[in-house]
Amino acid sequence: MKEKGILLPIFSLPSKYGIGDFGYEAEEFIDILKENNIKYWEILPITACDSFPYSPVSYYAIEENYISLDKLYQYGLIDKPKYRQNTHRAIYDDGFKEAYYKEAFNRFTPNNEYYEFIKNEEIRHYAEYRSIESFKPQEFFFFIQYILYKQWMEVKTYANKNGVEIIGDLPAYPPFRSVETKYHSKYYEYVDGQYTFESGAPPDYYSDNGQKWGSPVYNIPRIKEDGYKYFLDRYSYMLTLFDKIRVDYFRGYDSFYRIPIGKSGRMGEYVPGLGYEFFDTLFSKTKVKPEDLIIEDLGDIRQQTRDLRDHYHFTRQRILQFDIDFDTLEDIDDESENVVIYPGNHDCSTIYGWYKSMSEEKQWKLKEFLRKHGCNDGNVNWGIMQYCLKCKSKIAIVQVQDLFGLDDDSRTNVPGTVTDSNWSWKLVDFVNLRERIKDFNI
Repeated sequence: MKEKGILLPIFSLPSKYGIGDFGYEAEEFIDILKENNIKYWEILPITACDSFPYSPVSYYAIEENYISLDKLYQYGLIDKPKYRQNTHRAIYDDGFKEAYYKEAFNRFTPNNEYYEFIKNEEIRHYAEYRSIESFKPQEFFFFIQYILYKQWMEVKTYANKNGVEIIGDLPAYPPFRSVETKYHSKYYEYVDGQYTFESGAPPDYYSDNGQKWGSPVYNIPRIKEDGYKYFLDRYSYMLTLFDKIRVDYFRGYDSFYRIPIGKSGRMGEYVPGLGYEFFDTLFSKTKVKPEDLIIEDLGDIRQQTRDLRDHYHFTRQRILQFDIDFDTLEDIDDESENVVIYPGNHDCSTIYGWYKSMSEEKQWKLKEFLRKHGCNDGNVNWGIMQYCLKCKSKIAIVQVQDLFGLDDDSRTNVPGTVTDSNWSWKLVDFVNLRERIKDFNI
């Protein structure tokens, strides 16, 4: 039987406190997955971030919004918290939760588990960095990160005990201002106190001047000189947080695009990435195995990237929205089984939003595609999910929004835009979710 998964970011969980967190709603969601034989929960990054989840300030610290106030109350660290308005939009920190964090910090008595946790040098870097930024004591951030780690591991342990595995993300680059660049600047293209290159992409059909991503690029020779320790440690830590790691921008491990600071994307160049030697070292020197990784190799990638992918038999992603040929309506299921197929991911339209955006001709062709392959054409939403379940791919993952047939007002992110709607959609409750997931098992 095909393995199935649901994509639901932590911030999208129902919550009485404005934003999804590591509380009991996470455990209830796991219960729903278990009841319906759903093996995977994909959650996107949970790293402490700058302005969006793929801009990690630290690869070791966890996003502070995700502390469960219910659990702080259970621990006896705060009085019963007040509820907030519960809507379909997450509320990121505006001081509401931090007031409870301060109360908990003042009541907390350090224990051996806490002292062991704060020995982690990267957590100490994060605490120092945040202390300098906020003028709060480092000990406050030690406490915050300890609580986050404790609560997240409670969620992960509960998931694994109930047969659910967590797929988490490893973002490609940190922002220019981050714990990573402050304490590990030698591993970035950084000379005499200045960054020399920015990450991005070359000009293409969508952008005449290319893209600039607002983050530094890695200094590969220096990373190699240190036996890849900077990356080996990162991967090893991620595998303590997640059961599988989704590797963002796998293209960059073959070769990545760098743009001189202050220049347009047209002035960039591709340079070699970490390549085969890194992965050989990763799999020989750490507990990480090729099957622990799901690689993001979407878009226009060159043959050398495919060769790198196939050399290690990495599981890859496939997005149905990108792959249907509306001219031939041919079956796209020509892949090996080592694929995770999605109707769409966090950067895509919902299925219904995608369908609504099409011309009438394309809508008719999509229904013809579904009929041709024995899937429901009366309800395009379910027809697309049925097609994913029929494919040879070993895993099919759908977004929660698609279980409900929601349109693009509920999509997770629109790449290249900065709006309050990005990274903010959330469930209000689980009232109808059990029935919707049962339908996904057809």
